[in-house]
Amino acid sequence: MSTIEEKMVAALAHKDLGNESFKTGDLKNALMQYHLAVLGLSGLDNQMSGMPMMSSNRPQEGAATEEQKNEIKAALAVVYANMGACHLKNANYKRALEVCNTALKNDPDNVKAKFRRAQAKLGEGNLAGAEADLLSLGEKVPGVKAELDKLKKMSKAADEKQRKSMGGFLSRGRIINTEEEEEEAGVSVSTEASEQSGSTSTAKTPKSKPTLATKLNQANQTKKPKPAPKEEEYHPTSTWSGTAPKIQELADGEE
Repeated sequence: MSTIEEKMVAALAHKDLGNESFKTGDLKNALMQYHLAVLGLSGLDNQMSGMPMMSSNRPQEGAATEEQKNEIKAALAVVYANMGACHLKNANYKRALEVCNTALKNDPDNVKAKFRRAQAKLGEGNLAGAEADLLSLGEKVPGVKAELDKLKKMSKAADEKQRKSMGGFLSRGRIINTEEEEEEAGVSVSTEASEQSGSTSTAKTPKSKPTLATKLNQANQTKKPKPAPKEEEYHPTSTWSGTAPKIQELADGEE
């Protein structure tokens, strides 16, 4: 059985092959070699825990020392960080973020893993997360200052876009309000016009000027009946009191 050291050497050989492919731009082969390296190192990681074999209750032989455990975890962090570099080249920011997080679980102090995670966050538009990672590294780390400058430009562009978007939204809101006011005014005018039309159509036809007979009837109904004039005694030498001419005048239409 190969020793842990031999298995580590074989796994790291795949890592080196992956680095060569990355340098030549062959990202597909680089990712394949890194994957083989992860498989070899992960197998050692399981062996480090002393898990029992399927055919025996005895712990697996050749358990790693504490120092070897730390070396394997550090190697896993490096390989995962290198996988992150490949995914960044392919603009696969989600996958880059995942492998960088895995690298930092194995080695929280891996600078390249944190730096590439910041780049992945920046690619996804997570400016706050990217800034937090970059500031935790410090501007003395190569590449951090350039990424911070890029972040500031992206932040400024995002703010400008938001201002324009809000300005257009408010402008559209004013136009809508104006149209609504015009529509409401139109409804009011039409309603008022229809009300006027209705009132005109339902208005009563003005009464015609009452005739003399109508007035005479109204006068007779409202006025108390005058007592009948006393019939004057006839004297050959007397004249009429004027009752008959008055009746004749009313008949002619005078009020």
